[in-house]
Amino acid sequence: MLIIGERINTSRKVKNEAVIETAVINRDADFIRSIAQKQIEAGATYIDINAGTLTSGEPEALEWLTRVVQEAVEAPISFDSPNPLALELALKAYDAGKGQPFINSITAETDRFNKVLPFVLEYKAKVIALAIDDSGIQHDPEKRLSVAKALIEKLRAAGVPAGDIYIDPLTFSIGTGSEVVLDMLNIIEKLKNDCPEVHTVAGLSNVSHGLPSRKILNQAMTILALSRGLDAGIIDSNDRYLMALIAATEALLGMDEYCMNYIKMSRAGAFEGL
Repeated sequence: MLIIGERINTSRKVKNEAVIETAVINRDADFIRSIAQKQIEAGATYIDINAGTLTSGEPEALEWLTRVVQEAVEAPISFDSPNPLALELALKAYDAGKGQPFINSITAETDRFNKVLPFVLEYKAKVIALAIDDSGIQHDPEKRLSVAKALIEKLRAAGVPAGDIYIDPLTFSIGTGSEVVLDMLNIIEKLKNDCPEVHTVAGLSNVSHGLPSRKILNQAMTILALSRGLDAGIIDSNDRYLMALIAATEALLGMDEYCMNYIKMSRAGAFEGL
């Protein structure tokens, strides 16, 4: 599974303190570099950066985060913003030698689609596409699947390669309804069957929002999503147990030929103490 590290997000709190937002406002480069490095060392493929809580200061903050993160790690960046100016500044600052960027995210909403699409095309970026259109967020899974497929068609017609499209079927908190996870898993499976060239992605930790002992739910959700064909996850790669479960699940599902990655991680001590 492609792992997008979620920890550099100004909305994230640690013990109810907005430590990421504070670090970004204060331009604490050492703190941000450390978070980026630890995520890559833990197995993240991409580093997601989000400064959305800063409102008018978001564009400059996202540009600054881009420069700091790419100095810290040899890994590509996922730019998490619907703000055209923020995307413009950050992508201009991005070193393409780090790898193909991700834009997180686009939707089928007319205004957002038209503003974000030019950046996807200009920078040949992978794009996370949320199953939302002008009618808003659809809780009905069949309607959401329909929106996702229509969004795929719009992106393909605009010239985005199918392999660069990552559909996010939307992860709702399980606290909002008993069927929301099953609905999402079914959407993933249907997309994999009906649109095999397109990928799926999810912000998996959303499933536990508002509930206690969140890590347990996040871990279980990740295994369930992998079993249905999820290609990428926006997750906390610093959760060692979660990363071990991903490795084990991929081995058991035949996604890790001869369990080579699992064996490599075991030999490196990744599972010690778990």
